[in-house]
Amino acid sequence: MALLFLIRPGLAQTPAPEVTSIFFLSTPASAGTYGAGETIRVAIQFDSGVTVTGTPQLALTIGSATRKANYVSGTVPVFAYVVQATDTDTDGISIGANALTLNGGTIRHVFLATNAMLGLGSHAVTNSANHKVNGAATVPAVNAVSLASSPASGDTYGAGERIAVQVGFQIPVTVTGTPQLALTIGTATRQATYASGSGTRTLTFHYTVQTADTDSDGLSIGASALALNSGTIQSGAGTNATLALGSRAIANATNHKVNGSSATAPAVNAVTVSSAPVSGSTYGAGERITVQVGFQIPVAVTGAPQVALTIGTVTRQAGYASGSGTTALTFAYTVQTTDSDSNGLSVGASALALNGGTIQSLTGTNATLGLGSHAIANAASHQVDGSSATAPAVNAVTVSSTPLSGSTYGAGERITVEVGF
Repeated sequence: MALLFLIRPGLAQTPAPEVTSIFFLSTPASAGTYGAGETIRVAIQFDSGVTVTGTPQLALTIGSATRKANYVSGTVPVFAYVVQATDTDTDGISIGANALTLNGGTIRHVFLATNAMLGLGSHAVTNSANHKVNGAATVPAVNAVSLASSPASGDTYGAGERIAVQVGFQIPVTVTGTPQLALTIGTATRQATYASGSGTRTLTFHYTVQTADTDSDGLSIGASALALNSGTIQSGAGTNATLALGSRAIANATNHKVNGSSATAPAVNAVTVSSAPVSGSTYGAGERITVQVGFQIPVAVTGAPQVALTIGTVTRQAGYASGSGTTALTFAYTVQTTDSDSNGLSVGASALALNGGTIQSLTGTNATLGLGSHAIANAASHQVDGSSATAPAVNAVTVSSTPLSGSTYGAGERITVEVGF
């Protein structure tokens, strides 16, 4: 039996998605007013799901200026704009009825590919009172402090282990120099040094446990522990941060005790083949195989340790390449024309050898070299056929220099171009 469906003219037309609401996803860090470095996020709800390509934009009226918020994600499109130091609006941000533009992209019905209607109509925003802007006013303040590391064993750090502490601010901050964070370990004060995070809301500080360090109650971080140490911590507008930790100070963190007399021997906790063949799953002659060996604490390397690779029935030595001072060491080997392994290379449990060098904790304790369960047997996606020589091919070209002023080089300036293979 056949069924016949009749569709009246007009009903077959696919509807164009229309805006049904517009709302702020962000909230100012302080008293209804965004400061420099804060991100304003606005979502636009359509009456059906939409897909977005390219980078449509939403015009925000901030004071007398128009600022473009770029599309960042979602089938309910979200637009984001980072407040600059010169932005100011004491009445609150406005979003006009014609603020949404495609900017070379598309906004279409998620299933029917019908172009969306861009007008915001009655959903336009006039002077949103809870979303004022003063790019020069916001002072970065600490809103979180946490211990981001864990002891290698149990609840107690040993000598050579790295203690990591993260200090969070309510807006992004920029760091210069080497600010410090004082850790109280037993009766001693130890300085954790700034390691990373400039340009974000979260700064990370590191301290390596020494043999004399001991704290059976758990380390503490006082309310005045954060210090500039001749550096700076500032907002994007150059406003100095408030350094006090206040109620975020930490007293006797019981899961972060310290016993430096118990030296922690670095032990392998991961082994990966970190390279990939240029084509498919097989390396050809001239290609570099890289293997990363991870340790549970940072290690220092001297000399030229090696990792033995089993390629077919032959053992090849991958030499130490980089990673001293971190938890991941990289070893490299270049495929020769006689190398062949159709099952995939292997890395045995006893493959790591010092070769006259050393691998130690940062306080000088020798590492345990056994790979144990992290050994690799017949890595199928890392086969080898050295008889198939790999021809070097260009995979990137970049102008790696920048003009001294703006976007234009002057006479005597050097232009450098990098060609990558």
